[in-house]
Amino acid sequence: MLDTAKMKNILIVNTRSAEKKLAGFVMWGAWAVASYFKKTIPDSDVVMLDENNEDNFLQKFHEIIKTRDTVGFSLTSMQIKYSLPLIKFIKNKYPRIKVMIGGIHPVLFPEQDYGNLIDEVVTYDLPKDYFDYSLLPEKVKETYRTKRAQVVTGFNCSFKCAFCVNSVRNCRYEGLPVEKILADLDYVVKEFKPRKIYFRDEDFFQDFEKAKAIVEYILRKDYKFKWDTNSRVTSFIKGKIDDDFLRKMVRSGCTTMRFGVESGSPRMLNYLRKGQTVEQIKFAVKQCVKYGLEASCSMIIGIPGETALDREATYKLIEELNSYGNKVIILGPQLFRPYPGGLIYEEIKKYGVKFPDKFEDWATYYDDAKNPMGYVFDTYADYPWFTKKENKFLPNIFFVAHYGLNYRKSKNIFKKIIGWLFTIHWQLRWFSGWDIKLFMRIRKLMLNSGHE
Repeated sequence: MLDTAKMKNILIVNTRSAEKKLAGFVMWGAWAVASYFKKTIPDSDVVMLDENNEDNFLQKFHEIIKTRDTVGFSLTSMQIKYSLPLIKFIKNKYPRIKVMIGGIHPVLFPEQDYGNLIDEVVTYDLPKDYFDYSLLPEKVKETYRTKRAQVVTGFNCSFKCAFCVNSVRNCRYEGLPVEKILADLDYVVKEFKPRKIYFRDEDFFQDFEKAKAIVEYILRKDYKFKWDTNSRVTSFIKGKIDDDFLRKMVRSGCTTMRFGVESGSPRMLNYLRKGQTVEQIKFAVKQCVKYGLEASCSMIIGIPGETALDREATYKLIEELNSYGNKVIILGPQLFRPYPGGLIYEEIKKYGVKFPDKFEDWATYYDDAKNPMGYVFDTYADYPWFTKKENKFLPNIFFVAHYGLNYRKSKNIFKKIIGWLFTIHWQLRWFSGWDIKLFMRIRKLMLNSGHE
């Protein structure tokens, strides 16, 4: 276990993961770790620095680093490009400082060659049942006040979907105690007065008694905020998310349910070990529409072994869900992205897919134009389980479906025009053309410049 005896002045760093900063987003991993150290290490001085939410990040980093004895980096693989220069700077100028890394990358790659840059690699989860709101960046607090606050109600997932990082980690659902959730909810409402709250949970309804207690508490307190969360479609059964409970949810302010639909192909759903059927998907979405709830449906394509017929089944399901009305939002279909370990990774290894052996090599891994893994707006693919033609058009399907079908419902005339144009592409199953290339180029420039 982590030895904290010599840790006193601690800096927890969360760098960006792409050129576009995720301003206003809560970085739960870094926040949980910083809160844990602040709570458990007596007389500690803990600072959290999130590049996504600091305009003068480097200036603050160079000032704070002078007084630290420990610096921890919360890392996904895509953050290594932006974290590595800071790690090298510390080791060169402040060799006395202990450098640690934790997060999803070391959890997925515990045997990685980390060289002599890292003093401690944390390959397990630290306790995450306490969050110190004083550590939150001001931009996040402002987002809580003006857009949407977040209240965590649980972590991980007990289902073993073959494509999901939770399956690779072999973790189980960790629901927080109801008393703690309600105390956090009261604090957030009092401190930030949010118009909307996102109950952050892999599956808010996995512990249904917890979900029911939260909904009833909101009604009892007569809170007026709107809220949204995540669910599995299989929870839409009698005794769980049935008609009676849906009416309660609506009265309590629920506006949106988010589903991992993934595929319209029964064969692919079984292969992914999703544990749901196409009919269950349709029923859950119809129930949301029936009660005026927005149903956000996430899809993936590009799965090893997927055929053109499987993709067409997904397209057909997208069309049917979209036909239910303006309350249905199609997210994707995005390209499947493999994680090390797990059933699907063992399958793709047969095609010669490899990840970097050395920690430092990840800094340039995602710069390869033919590597689509990790960023939804990549426009190139080089998956060895698909043909050259499939690799060329697969990344475009996200743009055609997501913006075509969703923008067509917009009240904005510009978005509506794009929606109708891309709908023609969708109906023809034509996932290429100069207009798509132009749109993707403009879209990416806008995202990178922060005009989204």
